[in-house]
Amino acid sequence: MIICSQNSQIKEIKFEGKSTEENKYIEILKLKDRNALIIQIGYSSYPIKGLDSDLIVYLNNGQVKLYKVSESVGSELKPKIKRGRLKKNEYSRYWKFLNTCISKEKFKIDKAKLNLENKENTTLPLAISAGQTYHFRLHQNKKYTIYSSFAPKIYISLKSQGFEEMQRLVDLMEGFKNMINKN
Repeated sequence: MIICSQNSQIKEIKFEGKSTEENKYIEILKLKDRNALIIQIGYSSYPIKGLDSDLIVYLNNGQVKLYKVSESVGSELKPKIKRGRLKKNEYSRYWKFLNTCISKEKFKIDKAKLNLENKENTTLPLAISAGQTYHFRLHQNKKYTIYSSFAPKIYISLKSQGFEEMQRLVDLMEGFKNMINKN
């Protein structure tokens, strides 16, 4: 299978913010491509002891790399990193999905609707405990977009306020997770 360069160039993504520091995963993963796009799909449970996530790294040379990362929150411990296996003939499937997400603006989610809020703008957990928080992050050099939602599947099933945006986040994360799980 031939990968055309136009299919493997990272299209422009509208990020929500820009940091003064380079994304920490560039160093942690020892990436030479400082402008790689890193997509992080993770889940955490309360009380947060750590974040286990999958990272999909899109390199500007057309390669795609997979990693599993376990990080302890609030600790100086180094993250545990495991490199995933991905065959070269699978790269095009990852690039196609990324480009579809970009062109259909799937990375544009109304962050304010991902968690229920009261008038003081604090999160209301209702009576839900032991739920998972879904984390989705896009990083490219110093640019980033970060989404998180507590127990979105429960709120979606209840058709709570903002459930449509929660569903968009869940669908986006599951789309990337399904690609990873096919390997």
